[in-house]
Amino acid sequence: MTRPRWDHPGAFDHVLLLGTRDGRLRRAITEQLARVPGRRRAGELRGRYPRFKIVATAGGADLRKRCTASVTAVALDLTLRGSSGLDVIRELRDGRPDLAILAYGQETSTSDAIAAVMAGADFFHDCADGDCGGLERALELAIDRRRLTALIERNEEQVEEARGRLAQLSGDLVRAVPGFRPLHRREDVLPFREAARRYLLAAAQLFEGDPRGLAKALGVSYFALRRLLARYDVPSPAARSRK
Repeated sequence: MTRPRWDHPGAFDHVLLLGTRDGRLRRAITEQLARVPGRRRAGELRGRYPRFKIVATAGGADLRKRCTASVTAVALDLTLRGSSGLDVIRELRDGRPDLAILAYGQETSTSDAIAAVMAGADFFHDCADGDCGGLERALELAIDRRRLTALIERNEEQVEEARGRLAQLSGDLVRAVPGFRPLHRREDVLPFREAARRYLLAAAQLFEGDPRGLAKALGVSYFALRRLLARYDVPSPAARSRK
């Protein structure tokens, strides 16, 4: 199959660094991936363009050298020339947390595939008998997994930053409100839902047997209280039985 005629051959979504010592396999993968259409800017460009700009390498040293900031994805054979594929994956992951890494191999054992993922690869693909059909799908999965992982890690960093800032602001609150207990650790700053649940749980225990008294204390109707407790998974205080 020949390559498609792209309307925008100079545009691409990803710079892909392809590493394998097998020249035949390298040519097959390059031809295969060169047919994958881009999608990130399809509406803007009003035409077709390749998904990947491919930079091919044969050995680990060359791959490390060519892995510049412009490279956004790597697909590497675990049997790279002159290097351990696992060592290369570890180095790439340590230096580029944002980099999507696909490891692949021919007739690779399950233990080697697991080791590749443990070393930092986002996905693994087995090119059985030198056939790498489906590698483009595996590469897409690696890219999506890295994107989602980076998103989660970024959000976790933002949450930690917010916790630290709230802990600092609590110091001002302690000074402004006499008797307010200061926070000793950043972990003392709870997410709103958990803080609300604990507050309602303590209140329900305080008004055990008197749900209407709890509703009055909180300034809500009895039926609104029942919905509020259900929303935060807090058992309603049982009403006292009448003798």
